[in-house]
Amino acid sequence: MSDLLSALPLRERKRARVRVGLWSHLVERIEKTPFAEVSVKELAAAVEVSEPTFFSHFPTKADLLGYHICLWRIRMVLASAAAGEGRAFLLRFFDETAKSIVDGPRMWFEITAEIARGGGLCAPQEISAAERLLVFGDPAALDIPVTPQADLFAHHLRAAGVADVPAAVTALLTGFYGVPLALGEGGLDQLADAYRDHVTRVV
Repeated sequence: MSDLLSALPLRERKRARVRVGLWSHLVERIEKTPFAEVSVKELAAAVEVSEPTFFSHFPTKADLLGYHICLWRIRMVLASAAAGEGRAFLLRFFDETAKSIVDGPRMWFEITAEIARGGGLCAPQEISAAERLLVFGDPAALDIPVTPQADLFAHHLRAAGVADVPAAVTALLTGFYGVPLALGEGGLDQLADAYRDHVTRVV
């Protein structure tokens, strides 16, 4: 992996280190501090760049949350790929999502709140090869497209032979966001089972 990374242009590697550094600090801080209270100044200082440099990478602080979603989606697809396609993939995807929410519940709830406010966080962002190698350390991450969640679900629902794919996509998305909210942070120990029940009813 280090050979692949070192073979990339220096400028790309430098840019990736700044972007991944900003993201890493946000992930660490957000579990202890509400997103609204994590300042751009703090994020920039953590990786020793100026605030204007932050904004040259992410036009707004919310865009850094959107970046997290893109990285998270790559991670979930990597973790679920061995299941194959269709229903098995969706079950694994929701299993892995449950684990990630339990590991970082505040990030999940902050993202959900920002989406509810119309933050537009789910738009795919370009993630460079250097960023993928820095974050995942796995060449397989280079080939994973940052697919919108609805499109990813639709692909696997079609592979599962579901007749009404649009309705099933809506149902999966509703459960994807709604089940953790319904359980609340104190009920996340039930999330994996609740997610599995939800997917089983849809697919």
